[in-house]
Amino acid sequence: MSKIRLTFYTKWDEQELKCACYIKNPRCKYHKECEELELTLSVYDGIEECMRTRKYKKEHGVIKQTGR
Repeated sequence: MSKIRLTFYTKWDEQELKCACYIKNPRCKYHKECEELELTLSVYDGIEECMRTRKYKKEHGVIKQTGR
């Protein structure tokens, strides 16, 4: 599966996230006060389970979701 690594500047107040800017954001003025946080995003994580629990129906060549 495809995984993407992202790095953000983050600003925290105790346990609450106050600000998060992508590290390549040229407009971020406060990056010297921030903490770097690296995230790994799995784009399709859990897609098989999601597709199994939903019902789909083909109608006029178009697949439509019919509910759970």
